[in-house]
Amino acid sequence: MQLPHPNLSATIPPVLPAPVRTRTDPPPGTPFTAGRPPTGGTTRPGIGFVLVAALALGACQDGGGRELVPHDGGTLHVVIGGALAHLDPQRVYAVTEANVSRLLTRTLTTFRSVPGAAASEVVGDLATDAGRPSERNQVWDFTLKDDVRWEDGTPVTCADVKYGIQRSFAPQFDDGAKYPGQYLQPNPKPYTGPFTTGGDSAGLRSVECLTPQSIRFHLKQPVGDFGYAVALSVFAPVPATKDTGEAYDRRPYSNGPYKIESSTAQELVLTRNPFWHRGTDTVRGAHPDRVVITWRNDTTAVTANLIDSDGAWADTIAIDRDAAPNFVQQIINDPVLAGRAVIGSTGGVRYFALNTRTLPGLACRQALTYALNKRRLRASLGGFVVGEFATTMLAPQLKSHRAFDLYGSAANPDGDPERALRLLQQAAATGRPCPARIRLAYPNSSDVARAISTVVESYQRIGVEVVRRPYPSQSYYSTGIGDPANGNDMMWAGWVPDWPNGSAVIPPQFDGRNVPRDGSTGNTDYANFNDPQINAMIDEALAESNLERQYRLWGALDEAIQAQAVSIPVFYIKALRMAGANVRNGFIHPQFGQPDLCALYLA
Repeated sequence: MQLPHPNLSATIPPVLPAPVRTRTDPPPGTPFTAGRPPTGGTTRPGIGFVLVAALALGACQDGGGRELVPHDGGTLHVVIGGALAHLDPQRVYAVTEANVSRLLTRTLTTFRSVPGAAASEVVGDLATDAGRPSERNQVWDFTLKDDVRWEDGTPVTCADVKYGIQRSFAPQFDDGAKYPGQYLQPNPKPYTGPFTTGGDSAGLRSVECLTPQSIRFHLKQPVGDFGYAVALSVFAPVPATKDTGEAYDRRPYSNGPYKIESSTAQELVLTRNPFWHRGTDTVRGAHPDRVVITWRNDTTAVTANLIDSDGAWADTIAIDRDAAPNFVQQIINDPVLAGRAVIGSTGGVRYFALNTRTLPGLACRQALTYALNKRRLRASLGGFVVGEFATTMLAPQLKSHRAFDLYGSAANPDGDPERALRLLQQAAATGRPCPARIRLAYPNSSDVARAISTVVESYQRIGVEVVRRPYPSQSYYSTGIGDPANGNDMMWAGWVPDWPNGSAVIPPQFDGRNVPRDGSTGNTDYANFNDPQINAMIDEALAESNLERQYRLWGALDEAIQAQAVSIPVFYIKALRMAGANVRNGFIHPQFGQPDLCALYLA
C-alpha cells in the first residue's frame, strides 16, 4: 500500500509471517495556520529499547502498574497530515485511508487487531473463515456470517460483494488496487464494470453467488495467499441501491462499527452504526462512541500539543506523521512521554522511484543510486529512529527478504560520488549522456521538503541539478505520480506490503504489464518498469505453491530488479507516533505502518 505513503486461519498455510514546550495551538478542530520551521534533532543509541519498554507499560497499565481494561465511551480525536483522498472502498489504497476505512467497511477477511507478529494473521471478517481453497488454490469459497448488516439494517449478501468487486473494473476506479483484475478469471469479452450498457448480463463471471451467503471465486492461476488479498477494501461489498457514484467516495455506506455523521473540508466525524455488533466481529474493538479525524500539516505544533495534552489533546493521537525531530530527545528522556509514544517497525520501505521512460540509461540510474547520501537524508527526518538503512525493496520482516547490497550503501550510506561520476562519464563516452537536470517529485510538506534538500545537495556533488516538483499531499499518489505520463525523473515514494509476502510488494510495483494508459491514475509501478524477463519471473513466483520456494523466488526477483536501478531504497520504515495522555492500546499495525484505529480506547 502507498504511504502518505500484514495467523492465517487453519484453512490457509502461513504465507508470511506483514526543552519542554507549552501548548502553542488550540485543540483539534480549531482553525490554524499551517507552517513548520525547519528544525532539526538528534537521537541517541538505545531509543528502541527505551521506547518499547515504556510502551509496554503505557499501553497495558496505568501509572500505578494496574492492568487497564478497555472500556467504551468518549470521543477519540485523530490527527492526520492531509485530507483523505478516498473513502470509497474500491478507491482506497493509501495506508491512512485503509486504516480509517476499516472503521466503516468490513471485508471477507481482515487482519487481527493485536500487537506483534499475530497482527499479520488474517481471519474471517464478513466471512466465517479465511477461505477454503480447492483445485490447487485456483478456486476459493467463502461463506458470509449470519446477521452482518448495513447501517440501515439490511443484510450483507453475496450480491453486494460481487457488485463491489465489479465496480473495480470500471475505468473510474483506476486509482484503486489492481488485484481483482490480476487474479480473477476474465470474462470471454473484456469486462469494464457494471455501469456500461450492453455488457455481460451475468456480470463478472469469476465471482459466483452459490447462495445469498456463499461466494465462489475462480482465479486465473493458483494463488496461495488469496485469503490475504480479499482483506483489501477493493474486494469489499457495496449495495448497488446505495451506490451514489462520485459522492460515494465522500460518504460510503457502512457495515462496520461506525458510520459517517459529517464530512467537511477540515474533519470527518464518525458515530456508531447501531446495526453492528461484536457478536459478528472479533477484530474491531470500536470502543469510542465517536471518532473525529482532522488533518493538520504542522507536525511541530501537533507534537507540542500532544506532549502537553491539554483539553481535547489528551484524547488525541497522530497516526501518520512521526513526532517532530526536535522533540525526540524530550520524548525518549521522559518516561511518561516515552510511555505515550507508539513505536514499531512497519515492514515498509521509503524509497525513490527512477522513471525508466525519462531515464532509459542503466548507467544514469546507477549513477543517481550511488550518489545519494542516505545518511544526510535520514538525519533530516530524525536519524535512525525513522528506520535502518535499506538496500532491498523487501523488508527484513518478510520471509521473502533476501539480504544483498548491490550499491554498497549499507557500508557507505554517505554515497559514492566518485563511482557515480565515472558512470556519468561512461554514459557520455557511448554517445548517450545522462541528463544534467532531473525533475524530482514529492508531496508538499515541510518535513519531506527538508529531506529533498539533502537530495539536491547529493546530486550537486556530481553536477546534476535537481528541479523540485512538489505536489499536493492529498492527491500525490493518485493524480500526481499515479499518472504514468507525469514526466518526473525521480519520485519520493513509500510502500507497506498489502500482506506480508513478496507477492504484495513486487507485482504491484514492478510488473510492467499493470502500467495503465497515459493519463490514467492509480499507477503503482512509478518507475514505469516493464521488463519481459522480470514479468516472467513474477508469473513463476505467483504460480509456485511451495511457500519456501516462493519466498526464495521473490528474494531473487528483488535482487534482479535492484540490478536494474529502477528504485533507490533509503530506509526500512519505523514509526514514532505521539498520543495524548488518555489514549490507550496504541501499537503499530504492520498492515498500515500506523497505530491501529480499531484497537484504541480512552482512559
